[in-house]
Amino acid sequence: MRVIGLLSWYEEPAPWLAECVAGLAQICDHLVAVDGPYALFPGATRKPASGSEQADTIARAAAGAGMGCTVHVPREPWWGNEVEKRDYMFRLAMTMAQPGVDWLLRVDADEVFTQVPIDTKKALGETDLDVAEVALWERGDGEDSQQPLRVLFRALPGIRIQQAHYVVTVPGLDGGSRVLVGNDTVHQAETALPLWDVRLEHRTQQRSATRRALKEQYYAQLPQIEQVSEL
Repeated sequence: MRVIGLLSWYEEPAPWLAECVAGLAQICDHLVAVDGPYALFPGATRKPASGSEQADTIARAAAGAGMGCTVHVPREPWWGNEVEKRDYMFRLAMTMAQPGVDWLLRVDADEVFTQVPIDTKKALGETDLDVAEVALWERGDGEDSQQPLRVLFRALPGIRIQQAHYVVTVPGLDGGSRVLVGNDTVHQAETALPLWDVRLEHRTQQRSATRRALKEQYYAQLPQIEQVSEL
């Protein structure tokens, strides 16, 4: 069994990328890193890729950690925005995965694994479940927060992102879809393996004020471009 990491990034500081990759190397055997902005992200059409330096940082960090690496750099923005980019990441990873056996681990560049127990892969190899959740930890103003987050998915044929950037599905036996992660008010998600001793630190609040403002502009548009319904 292997774990394939899926890293989505765009215009990130080299130290952040190196630290993110090093964290992934604690559990992953191979890394798929996908560059490029969402089309509706401010300034996306002016710069559709981050530059060779960032891709090189990712590749070197992975090599230094003894982890294989595949980097995809697009020639234009992701016109389907975050849904299209994440879905492409999953499809690319599936071309190198052993279906039903390997696992896919999705992160963004502002997320870093700071605690991965040595028996984590063993737990994945022994479970019959198809999705697992870790503890997402975030620093706050005087108080830190922690909540479960589903980021690990068995490499099942037909796995995809649809409707919204966080909705992960696989084909069901009845011709419909099984939801591994979804909107709790609309979807009935599958049971997840609790790996709450694995800690993923979310560092979005440590970004520059300018980058946070651009992100807020993009996410303000989500109600119009990401609409969930029953699957």
